[in-house]
Amino acid sequence: MKNIFVLYITCLLFGISACTPKVGVLRSPEYKGNVGAGTDTKANRDDASDKAIKDAAAGKKNLLESNIALVLPFQLDQISTSAIMEKDVKRSALALDFYQGFQLGLEESSKDGKDFALHVLDSRDNDIQNATLAKSEAVEDAAVVVGPVYPKEIKSFGQNLSNKNILQINPLAASMPSEFNLPNLVSLTPSIKMHSNAIGQAVAKEYSVGDVIVLYNTTDSDGRQFLSGMLGVVKQAAGQAHIVSVSSIAQLNEQLANGAVTHVVTGTTDKLQIRLLVTNLFRKVEEENYNIRLYGHPLWDRFDWSVYPNFSNLKPKISSESTMKEGTNVRKFREMYQAAYGVQPSDHSFKGYDCARYFGTLLAKYGKDQLKDKLVEEPYEGLYSRYRFTHNATWGYVNEAVAIRMYRYGGFELY
Repeated sequence: MKNIFVLYITCLLFGISACTPKVGVLRSPEYKGNVGAGTDTKANRDDASDKAIKDAAAGKKNLLESNIALVLPFQLDQISTSAIMEKDVKRSALALDFYQGFQLGLEESSKDGKDFALHVLDSRDNDIQNATLAKSEAVEDAAVVVGPVYPKEIKSFGQNLSNKNILQINPLAASMPSEFNLPNLVSLTPSIKMHSNAIGQAVAKEYSVGDVIVLYNTTDSDGRQFLSGMLGVVKQAAGQAHIVSVSSIAQLNEQLANGAVTHVVTGTTDKLQIRLLVTNLFRKVEEENYNIRLYGHPLWDRFDWSVYPNFSNLKPKISSESTMKEGTNVRKFREMYQAAYGVQPSDHSFKGYDCARYFGTLLAKYGKDQLKDKLVEEPYEGLYSRYRFTHNATWGYVNEAVAIRMYRYGGFELY
């Protein structure tokens, strides 16, 4: 695996600024075609010249309609071509994974007959480099720009764009779009606010008269952020719901519903806080026969819950940006990726593929002039990602598509 990545980094050193996956032949604006055939008369030359001018104009329009700039932190400036080290591979892994998935997705989109010019640029994870790239010809002529990926890069790049009408795609950062205030930013990864809203709506949907919804507040930053605004979301979705807010185990126990369901919502990711909460809920379920359902933070998907053998008894639910299910399409992509690169795809590879498929398809169907309108009209169900955009005049296009997962069979599965 290491050798494969080293090989790709080496290749990128020589070709990262102009990679063009396509089907058919994408002509440059300067391409004149076969301008002469038969007798070389002045009339023929004039006709050929006129045709060349028209072809050049058409080629220029086609190029601008299908130009995509992909700005990723390969950080190739830190690599010595004579001695590529393992740390270089690790540093570039995120960018490589996304790029390789994106390239395969764009190639799939081009099978419908649309040619794409993909310009891959190294952001270097550097503010000055991003400001420079934002004013470059490759970006200026792009129909869309995908990247950069880190929050500080996104802000620097967006603020320095010469063409403020270009859509800038934020492919990975889960930051609140309001942190950037870029009107043409498209945020693909749902922010924590979208996750909080999704859980609030899920709780409200499962609420029945007699139930109690308990918001369990903790002192850690994840917990506070997740529950911020939760009360309002639940009330809007279920105005008559009985909702209480507590900040201790003792207060929580006082609010447990007799003969109904207690919906316990928390956003903590602190393992000690989780242990205290879950252990207490287990005791209430097993010893006092309370009916409790637990709702938590999306990061819970990364935790090892096997230390709680009966965790599923709490019917735990979390929100998730991923809607990936193992099936024919996912297996097909894994095989395609393995054949192309010699390794299995990561989550970033899947995200890159979905991003390319969505925007490639929209560009092919509608062109760049209608792209903004179609973003809010056309949702997307991909291999890993789901897109459903709303628009805000201040901070751009926000993906509100969040799935719900329930813990069963040793892991959180789509619910």
